[in-house]
Amino acid sequence: MAFAAPDFLASLRLFVDAYEGSRQRTVMRAPDVFEFYARLFCAPTLSRDARAMVNAVLAYFVVPEDVMPEADFGPLGLMDDLFVAAHVYRILRRELPTELLTAAWQGDGPLDETMDHIYTDARAEVGKRTKDALRMAGLSG
Repeated sequence: MAFAAPDFLASLRLFVDAYEGSRQRTVMRAPDVFEFYARLFCAPTLSRDARAMVNAVLAYFVVPEDVMPEADFGPLGLMDDLFVAAHVYRILRRELPTELLTAAWQGDGPLDETMDHIYTDARAEVGKRTKDALRMAGLSG
């Protein structure tokens, strides 16, 4: 019996594909952002500290009961995941070579501009729960 490997990225694309609601432009970026972090995870030159942050982002994406559960919020529930991802990106862009980051980015548009937009939009949506999201991801005390 052949088994099909689970494909979280494909599932994520399907989940947001028909979304037409609040923060649509940002929500639709979730698959690109997840893929970016999955590619960074595979980079052999990633430092231990950077790898820990990348792991935190990837783990936060797949945890079902996070600050804004997708089961309760639908695709809009990805906003806390995107906030965590954009927050970590702001740290990584100061610590990692630009070439490493841009090589991992396969999405449309410039990486910095895209992540800045995601950060602003996601932070506004998540509101006072941003600290809860970072704490849950293991990124703050």
